[in-house]
Amino acid sequence: MAAARIAFLGECMIELYEKPGEAPGTMHRTVGGDTLNAAVYCRRALGSDRAVAVHYVTRLGDDPFGREIPAFIEAEGVETEHVHLAPGETTGLYAISRDSQGERSFAYWRSAAAARRLFTDGREEALARDLSGFDALYFTGISLAILPPAGRERLLSLARAMKAAGRIVGFDGNYRPRLWESLDAARETIAGAHGAATLTMPGLDDEQALFGDRDAHAAAERLLGFGASAAIVKSGGDPAVVAEPGKLREVAGRKAQRIVDTTSAGDSFNGAAMAVVLKGGSLEKAAQAGHRMASAVIGEYGAIVARENTMWAEGPLG
Repeated sequence: MAAARIAFLGECMIELYEKPGEAPGTMHRTVGGDTLNAAVYCRRALGSDRAVAVHYVTRLGDDPFGREIPAFIEAEGVETEHVHLAPGETTGLYAISRDSQGERSFAYWRSAAAARRLFTDGREEALARDLSGFDALYFTGISLAILPPAGRERLLSLARAMKAAGRIVGFDGNYRPRLWESLDAARETIAGAHGAATLTMPGLDDEQALFGDRDAHAAAERLLGFGASAAIVKSGGDPAVVAEPGKLREVAGRKAQRIVDTTSAGDSFNGAAMAVVLKGGSLEKAAQAGHRMASAVIGEYGAIVARENTMWAEGPLG
């Protein structure tokens, strides 16, 4: 029996970060990006279960950094069939700074990154046709924000078509104001993406910045009003609000042993949650797995932490 396939689609970049206590200017280099992070943690949450194949979809420059990334992704057990190296183009880069509480800020060099032409490079129709045959799709507000308007509409059309065909469509608004031409454009596009999702999993802070929700319950109700089939609204370590039409409930957070870097907290939550959903588990189980994964990830540095820190004998889905 063929494995179910999920496509995580978006931008991945070279990541630079410092560790406290090291000599000033000492930087660690790895790879990160919201949808890649989620793909990796989804694959880890699935463990040795190969009934689901996790694919990553992006466009990279063929610079030395970009040429290294497919091997990094493959080493995590994620498929790279749809990772395209664009001749003569460049790969994005970002650097992370952190405060004493582990909260992070970012500096980006991505304006010319190849990923911005993922759905407008002459291959977009073939790509959309191929992905429409997948069992699931996951993308974010960043996936949309980096694209020109025509590319955004192609991605949203793909999501709507997959949802209409009974496929799983996961989304996280991941609102980054500097990537959008206006607040109105972000609101309209992200609202449409929530509506195209079978499961949307935004962070409360992003939704409040966009829509002014009073709390996570209000955000969840609004997301269902947009047309999302279901929602999980994340609030850091606080309870997540899980919502389906006519039913809202809270799923308690999981206390982290330590917090040093929150870079990939939401992404790792979403990846583990998607793994549960792909296996037919409940939304409560999905939120529990998300909390568990995120609580481990924020105790280590970098967006994609060492594998041994997110693998457990009983499995992250237990």
